[in-house]
Amino acid sequence: MKKFNILLVAILFCLISKSSFAALGFAKVYKVTMSEVRLCTGNSSGTTCDGAVTIGIGDKEVDIASVDAGQVAGDYGDPALLPLGETYTHMWVKISRKFVVKTSDVSGEELKTDAGDTCKTTANLSAHYGLGGSESARKYTHKRAFAEATASSVEANMYLMNHGTNNVKACRTNTSCAATANNTMGSTCTYCAAQKSDLDSSDTHTELIYALTSPYTVTMIPPKITMSFGTAEALNAHDTADAGFCNIYVEEPVFTATIE
Repeated sequence: MKKFNILLVAILFCLISKSSFAALGFAKVYKVTMSEVRLCTGNSSGTTCDGAVTIGIGDKEVDIASVDAGQVAGDYGDPALLPLGETYTHMWVKISRKFVVKTSDVSGEELKTDAGDTCKTTANLSAHYGLGGSESARKYTHKRAFAEATASSVEANMYLMNHGTNNVKACRTNTSCAATANNTMGSTCTYCAAQKSDLDSSDTHTELIYALTSPYTVTMIPPKITMSFGTAEALNAHDTADAGFCNIYVEEPVFTATIE
C-alpha cells in the first residue's frame, strides 16, 4: 500500500519564545518527534480539526536540518484512509514538546546573541536547572543557560516552554541556574493557522493546524504531498544578565504544504 510522501510534518510547529532582543541563527541539527497527523475539512476554531481523518500515528523523529527543502524526510500516513470525493483544507499535527538541536561551528553560521557573542549548544546536565532541580522536573519551566564561545557544539535537548505570564524562569548561570529572570511565553505563529494556546507542565505534546496551499479533493490517484521549509533562522539567542552566558530558543521554520 503506497504511503504519503510527507516531509514528516516535523517542520509543522510553532515554537514561540519571544525575546525583543533575540538574534536569529542557523541550526545544524533540528530534530522533532511527530506522533499524529490528521487532514481536516476545515478549522472552525482554535486547533479544532473539522471532519478529521487520522492519516498517520506513532512516534517518529526526523532531523529537518539535514533535509533539503522539497525533499522527503520520511514516509508517514496512508492515503487509503481518505474517503473519495472529500475535500480537505487543513492539516493538524501533534508533536512532542522536546526538540534536539545543535548549533553550527561553521564560520558564518554560528548562532550569535543580540550583542554579537557566539552561543553554542552543550549537553544537558541536571545542574543546569537549579539547586535541587533536574531536567525532567523543570524542562517546561526553566530555560537553561549556555556558556558563550564553547569550544564546539554538541546536541542539546530543548523544550517548548509553558504558556502564561511569568511562567518560565530563564536561567542566568550555566553551572547552577542560581539566578533566574521571569519570562512570559506566548502562542502565536507565522505559518500556522492555529496552535495549542494553554501549554502547562501536564502537556507532553502540542497541537498545530496548518492551512494547505490549496484545497485537496480525494481521487483514485494517490496524492503527492510537497512540503517546503527553511531553518536558516531556526534558533534565537540572547545574552543573559550575567556576562558570558546566553539563552537559546527554538523558532518556527518557514513552512508550506501542498497536496495534489
